[in-house]
Amino acid sequence: MPKKRNAAQRIGAIGEDRFRLSCQENFIIPNKVEHDFGFDFLCQPDLTSGFGGIGPVSGVFVGFSVRATDRDDGRIRLNRADAECLLAAQFPTGLALVKLNGPKSAAIYFRMMDAAFIVELSHFLASAKKSTHFTPKDMRPVAEIRDAIGEVSAPGYLEQVRADAARKIAEPITGPVQIQIHRNANSQATLITSLDLYAWFEQGTPAEQEALYLATFGEPERRDQRMRKLALSGKVMGGLAHLPQPYVLAGFVMDHPTRVRVQTTPASAELPVLRTANEHHFGYVYPAGFALTVSARVEKDGQHVHLMRALADPDSDALLADHPVLLDFLTTCHPESVFRFDNGDGLTLDVTYFDSLGDLAQCVAAYRDAQSLDDWDAVPVMVKDMASPESRNSLMFLGAAADPQTQPIPRGLLLAAPEVEEKDCDTASGTIHVPVVCNLVDSTLVAWFSGHGSVLFHDGDLCGFKVPAFHVDTIEVLPRVPSQSLFPRVLLGPRTLICNEGRWQESDADTGLWADDVRLRFQLD
Repeated sequence: MPKKRNAAQRIGAIGEDRFRLSCQENFIIPNKVEHDFGFDFLCQPDLTSGFGGIGPVSGVFVGFSVRATDRDDGRIRLNRADAECLLAAQFPTGLALVKLNGPKSAAIYFRMMDAAFIVELSHFLASAKKSTHFTPKDMRPVAEIRDAIGEVSAPGYLEQVRADAARKIAEPITGPVQIQIHRNANSQATLITSLDLYAWFEQGTPAEQEALYLATFGEPERRDQRMRKLALSGKVMGGLAHLPQPYVLAGFVMDHPTRVRVQTTPASAELPVLRTANEHHFGYVYPAGFALTVSARVEKDGQHVHLMRALADPDSDALLADHPVLLDFLTTCHPESVFRFDNGDGLTLDVTYFDSLGDLAQCVAAYRDAQSLDDWDAVPVMVKDMASPESRNSLMFLGAAADPQTQPIPRGLLLAAPEVEEKDCDTASGTIHVPVVCNLVDSTLVAWFSGHGSVLFHDGDLCGFKVPAFHVDTIEVLPRVPSQSLFPRVLLGPRTLICNEGRWQESDADTGLWADDVRLRFQLD
């Protein structure tokens, strides 16, 4: 069977020949690349002043990728690899389009890799498309190729258009940027500065948005660490990829000292804060990891609203006991209170507008109540405990336990062995010590409740008790033991009760991890 030549091979070969001839006619030397991976010709300007004269040849090579077509509309296609090759070249480049009108006639067009073309190809690569197309109307006529090659051959041209393109790609996302390229004998780097530092980061998913929110409004000393973990904007990074590396991304962060006042008739409290913002929120940050934030206008349930939120940093190790001004501020927050921002010169907003603030205020009030308990000074309650539902449940329980009028342990009969009935038990007078386990984020508290009453035995074993009133004897701080429950637990040997919003109920929470000394104790009269 004889060898065959298809139309694409024929069109490609004729197209390259036509491009070669057009270059010669425009005093461009077309050097054919033997192994053409991406570029078909490396062209040099012939700097002679006329056809018959003698002149130098430019030392600058300009790479051309040539695409030929016989379509009536002159359309050619570039795939993603083609675009990446054009963008990655470390020398001036261009794309040539040869529109064949049969084997003997052709029109030649070209486009140099200028800032606009870099932006267009970068946007293509940032999309999900597999290919992009060009027609003669997207290109320049070949008669202009000599002047165009002269422009791109100028010293520093490639670096300048890449910087211009990077700016055009970044600014719709980041706002105005400044690009500076620094070089010395041993190194180089590119400094790209935006007005908003946070604009460099990806914000496409709720998780990415929350990560940026915490970096902006969480504990300030954690900002740098959190920002290192944020994903950089893929679209912006694509535009910067071909600048001299390494590059340094910089930007400005607003941290303006001011105060927020909470006003409740007749009480009030002030909190020293830093006013800061990113593209999506502005807010007021207390350095220990508490913030009040207001979102930009968003659509919710068919209306445009500003979402307001009170934040307790879930990673802040700051001890509440070290921040009495924060405790005063939160305990002054009541449903009828209002906030006055920026030293009284800014917004005035109702406390009830801020999501989660009520939970944080109740948690701090309970913490302050619990401070009257014995051994409380050793309990390490941190800002991050306010962010944990499990810790808040523990503090609410312990705050209630500090009130002599409150009985957090159920009154009446409690049986450690539910299959045993009271009538089958022997009774003796004595003191019972009941362990209640409460988890914080980093520790477990065992609050020992004591009360005098009737101790029940079955076959000589403790099986229950009746105590009219309890009080907290002591609190032990232990390494944290994870629990299947978010609520305080009363350990009754084989039974466990959990306290959910003041109601006690049976629980199957695992108590097998506890040491033998965390169990019911008694002392007979």
